[in-house]
Amino acid sequence: MTFWDELNNLLNKRQEDIKNSLASGNISSYDDYRHAVGIYEGLEWSKSCLQHMVKQHIFEDDDEED
Repeated sequence: MTFWDELNNLLNKRQEDIKNSLASGNISSYDDYRHAVGIYEGLEWSKSCLQHMVKQHIFEDDDEED
C-alpha cells in the first residue's frame, strides 16, 4: 500500500466516524453539528486535492519517460 493509499484510507475512516456520529445522534448542539459538517467537508476537499495531486504526479512521471 502506498503512502497516498494510506492517507486516503485515514481520511475515509475519519469521514465514516463523523457520519456515524451524526447518524446516531451523538451531536448535542447545532454548533457541534456545524463543526462536524465543516470537518467532513474539509476532509472531502483534502481527498479531492490529494487525488488531483496524485494524478498530476503520475502523468508528469509518464511524460518524463517518453
